[in-house]
Amino acid sequence: MIRLGSFVALTIFVSATIVFAQEDQPNLSLDRLVAAYPKALAGHDADVLHWRDGTVMPLSDGTAHKTFDERLRHASIADQLRIPYARGPLLKPPAIDADAGRFRNRAFFTKMYGDCTKGELAPHLVTITWLPKTWGKPIRITSVNQVDQRLLLVSAEIDALPAKIKHAAYPISGTYNCRAIAVTGQPSPHGYGIAIDLNTAISDYWYWRPHSGTLRYRNRMPAEIVAIFEKHGLIWGGKWYHFDTMHFEYRPELLTP
Repeated sequence: MIRLGSFVALTIFVSATIVFAQEDQPNLSLDRLVAAYPKALAGHDADVLHWRDGTVMPLSDGTAHKTFDERLRHASIADQLRIPYARGPLLKPPAIDADAGRFRNRAFFTKMYGDCTKGELAPHLVTITWLPKTWGKPIRITSVNQVDQRLLLVSAEIDALPAKIKHAAYPISGTYNCRAIAVTGQPSPHGYGIAIDLNTAISDYWYWRPHSGTLRYRNRMPAEIVAIFEKHGLIWGGKWYHFDTMHFEYRPELLTP
């Protein structure tokens, strides 16, 4: 039999542990962010992100209780780490608005990769051959954070897959493209040179389907391809409630164990 005093002490301990875990989660996510970009980021404290060149960026924009749409259009650095990304096999459709990685702080990504509308991407764009044994077409991608090298590794591993699987990875529908996202008007990750869209013929995108109510999830992208991208630091849009199964983008901070 557990005595009342012991029960109360245990309850307080468990409650304190839960509270500590909730309070520590933002710090853990920020630690992962800094660790994911060691050449660019120096650290963080409770309020700001420190860049190695001395730049300081606020983690929050001071706006509490944002709606999902507000975070999509005006994300803070804290917002972009708000939703955890589920690495590994997708066992069930994503929960409503569970779009890990779709919140992007414009200032953060522009500083990291440049503003394509001002020609700042050009010095860092390189051309690589996608699936040289199978498709062999050139694509343009940024060399910042060695994204080009990571995609070369992805390409080589997909090239070694059986034909019926790797066909989902070509012809691709886009890499670098200086454009805005149609739904929000915010800069596309393609405009930073960190994203690739695969074969549209076997891809599914929430906006192409009826979306006046609850979305009905759909996916035909092979799990083997998703696993290869995740292994090299790219998240998959098929793990979003607002699914975009052709889309992959370099976001290693969301994949760090």
